[in-house]
Amino acid sequence: MQPDKHSMERLDAAAKYIFNHRYNQLGYPFDQESGMNDFYGWVERNGLGGITLINVGDPYKTDWDMLNTDEFERESIDFLARAYGFGADHWGVISNGGTDGNMYGVYFGRKALAEVSDLPPILYVSEEAHYSLKKIGDIQNIETRTIRAKKMGEMDVEDFARKLDATRPALVAMAIGGTFKGAIDDQRAIGEILDNAKPVAVYRHLDAALFGGYLPFLEDCEAREIVDASKMNFDSIAVSGHKFFSLNEPAGVFICRKRVLDCVHGNPVPYLKGVIPTLSCSRSGLDALKLFWRIKSLGAAGLGKQANHCLKMADLLLKGLLDKGVKAYKNPFSNTVFFDRPSERIVKKYALACSEYEDFGKLSHIVTMQYFTPELINSVISDIVK
Repeated sequence: MQPDKHSMERLDAAAKYIFNHRYNQLGYPFDQESGMNDFYGWVERNGLGGITLINVGDPYKTDWDMLNTDEFERESIDFLARAYGFGADHWGVISNGGTDGNMYGVYFGRKALAEVSDLPPILYVSEEAHYSLKKIGDIQNIETRTIRAKKMGEMDVEDFARKLDATRPALVAMAIGGTFKGAIDDQRAIGEILDNAKPVAVYRHLDAALFGGYLPFLEDCEAREIVDASKMNFDSIAVSGHKFFSLNEPAGVFICRKRVLDCVHGNPVPYLKGVIPTLSCSRSGLDALKLFWRIKSLGAAGLGKQANHCLKMADLLLKGLLDKGVKAYKNPFSNTVFFDRPSERIVKKYALACSEYEDFGKLSHIVTMQYFTPELINSVISDIVK
């Protein structure tokens, strides 16, 4: 079964255009060589292409009759929980993406803080954090205070100290890789301010949509510590599946400490045989298989190789631009290089993300992913300076 001839012609033309321009999306963090063809071949060989696969509720449930891929979801979450320093004390879920993971972080944070204090919490986010966090604060009707960012994009901890209200619970959402400049908020400095101010209750959530994919697999131990809950004492983390993990459609992972889950007190749903702590009832069972496939295909060593390659390509891009006289910048452990905005022709040709700052003027950025090569970088640089 397929659409009519005219519709197929349109679809074929769109597919051809997308394929031919797959390496012209440099401003956004997607892997255009995701390697999922083998997965889809496996799906087809096993007849799963025509079957609906949905995971419902808690992936750690054991009493459930409906077809599901819970066991693969659990194993993938457990693998990443170890990478993020949670050990056995964790709970998690494959989400619909980074925004969905942030929704979990803020919602679970509210519930955890409510166990300690009846006072309404305040959500603190950097102005360089992903826009979803402010939107989530609005959706969940939480007072949200935006903290200034420093020139390179990390949260200004002095401004955080000024705006912190210690009489109310603090829900601090930290950006581990700001959306445009790729800056990492200083968790230790933020922690010192919280320790000194002693708010009535504190919840720490990491928005690590892109960087959370590769940081735990880098060779540099300082980089790995950034997303290590045993070292940084954060309560939850949200990571995208369609960025570094290359799942080729929106997906993500949310992981928190087990004690946080215990504060959620989900409603019992008899026909689902228990309490449902997840925000979405139905989730993609196929995404769980995809993430499991990626983890088992690459392992920690393979993911580490890809992570180090991404940063090597970022260093190469930065040096190449600077050598050509282009003002360019990169934060530590970041695969995002931002630079003076080139011509509109180049912006459109490579789908460069753009922004404007008082300190820098008009900027564009490139996010170096797994498919980048020295040849691609040299070609882009030549085009920029032409």
